Amino acid sequence: MTTARFAVVGAVTTTLDVVLFTGLVMMSLAAAPANVLSYSTGIVVSYQLNRTWTFRAGRSYAQAVKFGVSTLTGLLLSTLLVAFLATLIPAPAAKIVSVPVIFVWNYLMARLWVFQAS
Repeated sequence: MTTARFAVVGAVTTTLDVVLFTGLVMMSLAAAPANVLSYSTGIVVSYQLNRTWTFRAGRSYAQAVKFGVSTLTGLLLSTLLVAFLATLIPAPAAKIVSVPVIFVWNYLMARLWVFQAS
């Protein structure tokens, strides 16, 4: 059930991310800064929904820091991957190719580190 809920939250935030990214690229913003802006929009929503609905975890400072570290690392990985792939394929396609890789990273970090039961 946790994996399904994480996937629903991921679908919502990924849709927002991809739509915003595509719009920014269409407005001539380069792939890397467009990715930073679009990916960052889902971070707060992702934390709130995953904390309260997916993992049903309490609120703690340590958890918020862990979430920040894991999602900022995911942002870095996503940006590097998108920027590289955008040199080979169109930027929106590069963004879509990066999604499953980053989904796995985010799920593993959330499940095994950020929201693990103490």
